[in-house]
Amino acid sequence: MVQLDVYPQAAFGTNVIRPCCDDGVEQLISFSNTSSFAQAGLRTGAGAGMSTFGLYHYITEITDPSTTWEIAQFAPNSQVSRTSTAAVINNFSGREQMAFFITWATSFSTTSNYLQHAYITWMTRGLYAGFRRVGINAQIDDMMLGTPIYKDPAAAEYRLVPDDMTTIKNWIPTVNKKMKSLNPGSTFTPEIGYNGNGNFIKADQQSNVDECKPHPIYTDFRPTADLEFQKPLGTGYTLWPATPLNYTYSLACTKKDPLSVWFQTTSNRDAFYHISHTFTHEHLNNVTYDDVYKEIQFNQKWLAQTGLDSAAVFSSKGMIPPAITGMHNGDALRAFYDLGLRNCVGDNARPRLRNTQNTMWPIISNMAEYGFEGFNIIPRWPSRIYYNCDTPRCTLQEWTETGNGNGDFVNLMNEERKDVMRYFFGLYREGYMFHQINLRNQGMTNINTADGTQVRSLYQAWVEYMVQEFSRLANWPMVTLKQDDLAQVFFDRMTRDKCGYTLSWKVASGKITGVTVGANGNTCAAPIPVTIPGGVTNAGSYRTEQIGSDPFTIWVKLSGSAVTLTLKTPITM
Repeated sequence: MVQLDVYPQAAFGTNVIRPCCDDGVEQLISFSNTSSFAQAGLRTGAGAGMSTFGLYHYITEITDPSTTWEIAQFAPNSQVSRTSTAAVINNFSGREQMAFFITWATSFSTTSNYLQHAYITWMTRGLYAGFRRVGINAQIDDMMLGTPIYKDPAAAEYRLVPDDMTTIKNWIPTVNKKMKSLNPGSTFTPEIGYNGNGNFIKADQQSNVDECKPHPIYTDFRPTADLEFQKPLGTGYTLWPATPLNYTYSLACTKKDPLSVWFQTTSNRDAFYHISHTFTHEHLNNVTYDDVYKEIQFNQKWLAQTGLDSAAVFSSKGMIPPAITGMHNGDALRAFYDLGLRNCVGDNARPRLRNTQNTMWPIISNMAEYGFEGFNIIPRWPSRIYYNCDTPRCTLQEWTETGNGNGDFVNLMNEERKDVMRYFFGLYREGYMFHQINLRNQGMTNINTADGTQVRSLYQAWVEYMVQEFSRLANWPMVTLKQDDLAQVFFDRMTRDKCGYTLSWKVASGKITGVTVGANGNTCAAPIPVTIPGGVTNAGSYRTEQIGSDPFTIWVKLSGSAVTLTLKTPITM
């Protein structure tokens, strides 16, 4: 039996002294130094404390230590002068139960999303269909373009310079070393989305009129359509100029821009992941198929010319739509598809770009709502590091004026940490949106992060804060995937969810000795992940993995018959 207390009812062997504390009085909850949750990979002790803010909870004491032991504590606060019991496990002659003396609300509470892993792992003994993974994907839009700075008339815009990128490149191994020491198996790499026309805007400024032809593309201006505007097929503006019809820029012209030269150096290029973000960044909601085709094709040719599509990691089937436009323009989606693209990122701040059946699934476009059948839109989160800011002061001002923010930059980052940890512990897999100006570090002052690390760009500060907070709470690896691979993760999740997969335990002499994996018709187009402590004796040809401190996972293919796996080490029930 498993019990979770969400009202003032004591577990046997404990006594509720009194309720504490309305949702405006905070305590910290932390796991006791016990091996009970080592399998869950959660840190223990006061250093891994989580806030009870927004959650009603109850002060209890253990009255029968022979049957009951404490697994979590509440710290003292202004209303309670001592530690008290936050959660227990009872054992009554082999019958166990777990009780938490706090309400849970995974829809908004970071703490609840965190605590659930202790409960789920204990309840299943760490043996379940599924896998535990945290992704840290911090995607950078608008590379090669300049960005106007929010409410800063003294500096119209900023475009990264090579020294900015060198600093970021040199920082990547440093943050990876930290991550791997705290959370073994972790890997982090920034993924960059490019607008190649920005290369020629800069080259055009630095060469005489005859050196770089054709000149950059400047599109006609038309009022931007509403974000969710659904364009009738075959309509729309043509904003591109009549010429050039084809991509005829020279490699020599690309090298008139020092930033382009920096990325054409192999060691610089291969320090990052890469993806297309269209050629000019034209908004795509109300434009023609021809415009969108050129936006994609010209950028593909630029990526090939500069060698970026030959990088160690490049998403050839993915793209970032400019301002996440064109999602309801069937002609745009058809142009994407005709040029070999199969996925793009959306925007989780827009409800119509979340899958209404399951937010863990991608959107697969259809004719009725999107004007095209079969293009994949995967989720992506915005952040409080705004697209047009290069300093803490700037993003703080914009947060205060447009996002109901209050306080200083540390307050802003604390709000980011709460949201991101809720998503991480909720096992959301989507990445986060950033922009080229957020990487600016030249001429910037130090930003002190939570553990005292000093960095000079908003992008670095965000990554450092999230790594520090997650590693404070758990030892799980954090892993970056390129967008093409991430899109496949979302698609596979949807596929196997629709298969109705199941897991049953084989039990003998009070021990779990094996598991049987099935599904509707015992068939599924995507492999079923099964997490098994200690591994199995009959993995056969199935893919297995174990990253860092993550548990052993085997990926089972179902082709008409259920699959039974035998545990190497039986688990006592």
